[in-house]
Amino acid sequence: MAETGVPGTKVAARAPLEVRLGRAAIVAFALYLIIPTFVYYFETPLLTSIVGPGLAVAVLAVYIATGCTGPRGRWHRWAVGIMALLVYLPLPLLGEWWAASGVFLAAMTLGLLPRPYALPAFLLVAAGETAKAMALGDDLAGGLSWMLSVTVAAIPLAGLTHFAETARVLYTTRAELARVQVAAQRARAMLELEGILGSRLDAIAEQGRRVAANMEGDAEVIKKELSRMLDMARESQREMRDFAHRAQRLPSGNIDHQK
Repeated sequence: MAETGVPGTKVAARAPLEVRLGRAAIVAFALYLIIPTFVYYFETPLLTSIVGPGLAVAVLAVYIATGCTGPRGRWHRWAVGIMALLVYLPLPLLGEWWAASGVFLAAMTLGLLPRPYALPAFLLVAAGETAKAMALGDDLAGGLSWMLSVTVAAIPLAGLTHFAETARVLYTTRAELARVQVAAQRARAMLELEGILGSRLDAIAEQGRRVAANMEGDAEVIKKELSRMLDMARESQREMRDFAHRAQRLPSGNIDHQK
């Protein structure tokens, strides 16, 4: 959320173009990968024509929800586990056409898991895909070929996920730096204001002491001293107005960005 110009009100900030493009690319590529599975199961008998597309929608939804939203958190690791269940548990019912869903699990391990776990988890998925292909009737060469196919498809999808997250982090960091810079400018302005007020008030106080010391003196001298005090007050007022105008021109620090 980003603040508007009205105090106390907030509006949803629009995500930067790079973030929106990255997320759109994730959705488009994920759809490209899953559409053949949809087409196949829509042409199968009734049970698999219902279960297959339904599970395909679940796989797509889990990946998009984790790949296109917010900073990486603990729940993304749970999402990888959910994806593993969606990829492997339906295999006995849905058969070899369901094997393509392994691409999404491999991409999640690279694109969503933190660095210490990403590569080992990806290698584990690659080994699982080889074993899955062999269990579905391929020999070792066919299993390795399928594993390479999954890897080749998963790496670009994981790369798009990394790109969208990196763009989001960069714009979040940029917004934070802008806020820090504005805070520093306002701190300098307050120091300037303190100096202006301090010097002017000291001068007016000194002039007041002079007037008080001459209260019994010549009326013309007192009038001149009071006139000087008035001039000092007017000068202070002018400087305060100039300072207020400069403060209004300071940037707000709001940069549209989204989680």
